[in-house]
Amino acid sequence: MADEATINALREATMAKLVAFREALKAYKRAAKQPPMFLHEKKPVKMRDDALENCRVFSDRFQMMRAMATGDVGAEVGVQRGDFSRFLLDEFSLKTLHLLDMSIPQIRPDVRSDPRVSLHGGDSSTNLKKIAPGSLDWAYIDGDHSYIGAMKDSRAAKVAVKPGGVLFFNDYTMWSPGEAIPYGVVAVVNEMVNEGHDMIAIALSPTGYFDVALRR
Repeated sequence: MADEATINALREATMAKLVAFREALKAYKRAAKQPPMFLHEKKPVKMRDDALENCRVFSDRFQMMRAMATGDVGAEVGVQRGDFSRFLLDEFSLKTLHLLDMSIPQIRPDVRSDPRVSLHGGDSSTNLKKIAPGSLDWAYIDGDHSYIGAMKDSRAAKVAVKPGGVLFFNDYTMWSPGEAIPYGVVAVVNEMVNEGHDMIAIALSPTGYFDVALRR
């Protein structure tokens, strides 16, 4: 870890660039007479009005999963170190938990060695297509957050999850402040809702990176 002086200098440099970014946005809006929609990866999509009739709200994603992740076969798309995977394995009576990530070695050893875990390294949407259709009770999608990446994962997961199963989506937000990049998750989820899925849960987060659940 860098020393405190270096960290403080980087913080100050980041804040200075943020101020410059805000000023550039103001200048754009004055010149273009419109908000900077080019910052969004995809034009916002409004979901149908009746999609939230049976939607529950939870304080965080852990409470949502405890209430909604029923069944004994699940999948987590985008694992990183595997801390959330550890929660899933400890909390639920799972027969199989499919873990899909570009890099399997980065997953913590106690998760990789769990006999209930089935590891899938490489492109997640490709590997989801190799899972038997309708064999999953639920899938938790937290992989590529671009519109194309989230769309490919969601389409493949939709086939792998049984009718009546649940599709969970992490980071339901248009913009990631921690990375200063657009996310396509909102557009993907709202499109699926407009195609007939119901949003059955929203999990809040103090950082604004919400989770949502759709009924397959």
